[in-house]
Amino acid sequence: MQRKEFAKLVLEHQAQLRMFVRMLGAMPDAVDDLAQDAFVVAYERIDTLDDMENAGPWLRSIARNLVRNELRKSSRRRRVVNASLSEAMLAMSNEPVTGPWSEDWFTALRACVDRLPGHGRALVNGRYTRGQNATQLANETEMTPVAVRQALSRLRGLLRNCVESRLAEASP
Repeated sequence: MQRKEFAKLVLEHQAQLRMFVRMLGAMPDAVDDLAQDAFVVAYERIDTLDDMENAGPWLRSIARNLVRNELRKSSRRRRVVNASLSEAMLAMSNEPVTGPWSEDWFTALRACVDRLPGHGRALVNGRYTRGQNATQLANETEMTPVAVRQALSRLRGLLRNCVESRLAEASP
């Protein structure tokens, strides 16, 4: 796989991989590190990926193993919020991916985010792709943190309705 192809893979999957790592119980400040570690492992083992269509599940399995390893480590710096919660989420993550973690769901979400007006898309990307908090976003957008949180709440509602609509249209 060429470097450009791998960069495209990273761009396509980074947001959902970060969400997955966070869902497994990683501390918020460790999510980026663990996701980056997953992409490093993926790059080193790219020859084991049979089909690019399976890149999402393959990357999630790498991230799952990294979080599992993090639980086993005994270090001063904990990168997992709650070990028992993480263990439960790890056990559930071995089940087939359906609902809000399916590839169809992420495809619909990407399409819905792309349809947002520029300002809304910037807020959503700032919060969920770059991990910025309301205060940081407020400084960038000349809004108050309260206004940012309200806007994000409305945008999440719009995205939820859009994704549900797209999935309903796609299902037989």
